[in-house]
Amino acid sequence: MVAFAKHMHTPDPVLTVNGPNEPNAVTFFSGGVEILKCSDTGFWVRGQLVDQDDKEAQTVYNSFTQWLAWQQLSR
Repeated sequence: MVAFAKHMHTPDPVLTVNGPNEPNAVTFFSGGVEILKCSDTGFWVRGQLVDQDDKEAQTVYNSFTQWLAWQQLSR
């Protein structure tokens, strides 16, 4: 369990799951900007569809770790 101090700022929203416009998507935001979106139709990094090839998983993983690191650093 993580406890947050009341004075800590967290960006809104940080993560959405199954939003109203995309029922099968998970979207990660940073400062209100979409960073990574995973859905049943593909992956997007900063709004760009990731090509489905042998580097797809690496591209999505790198984007997620960068988003996670930024969230930790910007607290």
